[in-house]
Amino acid sequence: MTLLSTCTDDEILNTRQMTDPSMIMAMKFLTKLEFGMTQTKPRSVPFVTQKIIELSLAKGMSPMSPIGFVYLGSFMSKWGDISSGYRFVKLALSLLDKVGAESAGEVICIATQVKIFVEPIQAALEHHNDGYAASMVAGDVYNALLNTSLRRACMYVAGVNLQTMQEEYDEIGRLAKENNHSIFLVQAKQVQRDVLRLIGSDEEVTIPEEEKLVASNNSVLKSFFFRNAHISFMFRSYDDAKEYVSKFYDCRENAWANLMVFHINTALYPGLISFWVARKSRDAQCWFARGNESKLTFKRWAESSQWTFENKWYLLEAEESFSHNDYEAAKSFYKQAISSAKLHKFVHEEALAYELAAYFYLELGETGQSMEYFLAAHERYHEWGAFGKCNSLFEFVKSSFN
Repeated sequence: MTLLSTCTDDEILNTRQMTDPSMIMAMKFLTKLEFGMTQTKPRSVPFVTQKIIELSLAKGMSPMSPIGFVYLGSFMSKWGDISSGYRFVKLALSLLDKVGAESAGEVICIATQVKIFVEPIQAALEHHNDGYAASMVAGDVYNALLNTSLRRACMYVAGVNLQTMQEEYDEIGRLAKENNHSIFLVQAKQVQRDVLRLIGSDEEVTIPEEEKLVASNNSVLKSFFFRNAHISFMFRSYDDAKEYVSKFYDCRENAWANLMVFHINTALYPGLISFWVARKSRDAQCWFARGNESKLTFKRWAESSQWTFENKWYLLEAEESFSHNDYEAAKSFYKQAISSAKLHKFVHEEALAYELAAYFYLELGETGQSMEYFLAAHERYHEWGAFGKCNSLFEFVKSSFN
């Protein structure tokens, strides 16, 4: 975008207002088109974004202009330039004060998703409350639900207590059902099913709409495969974890154009599973490549937010070192992953780092260190509220150390 590269932020913010009614209608059409294409045709989104910004700079800013800038920031962040992306989402938020809040719910929603890759996620996620409020004022039920849903997703990634998460997903499920949004309902129930399993509840989560949407919606299909891979990994079901993560990799190409919170766990857990499979599989190189891809993703993200991503990067480094029999490096990275998770208040990932380190030391025959780490993992999982996981871990330790 040559025109954009020559403008300062102040010049953009002080661009004249758009007054041509036909241009204003065209902008509304383009912003609706852009949102719809983020899932269906993500590779085409940049062209629509470019047109929105070009019209805004050439014909004046409209109430829809902030959407172009916020999607530009999100798109740039998705493809690795988080610093520039962060600049443009902040610019989009500032534009709301100039052109009005008609698009505020959507703009705050997308901007917050970029912010969590720069600012501590535990604090940044609260901006979704502002997005929800702005959406409700505008009568925009979809973006109200999207802000609500993404706030819950951020809370889960941040390691909020699982009993609280159970209540939160009950609420989003109720809201989605009341407003007849099947995709929100199914994806909320998929996460809730995992939460209940981790808690140790016998409550069944029935999702009548799931089968139909899995067959027809790629986003729901990916979520289905990921959630099954994730919970299989958490309960150390190797065959299931390998099967579902393979299916996840097969269908992940048609991804959202935006950088979103769910990219965090869908990079972390497939990466961890990949290194696990690489240690056991004859097709090790393929799995090493997948694990390495996740590791490099978190290394890049950690440059933007050490707070949120450092511990995850270190844990992937540890698992990779373990897989390559570089035991001294693995020991160092496990310790760093544990320390970073503790420092940055990710109790669930502190628990996971302790657990994976415990398996590592058990493999080396260092049973004293392994037991110490298993006990620490059990304590942290209990703090998170994952009582079902605690019971599973207890049973494993009891059978392994007798």
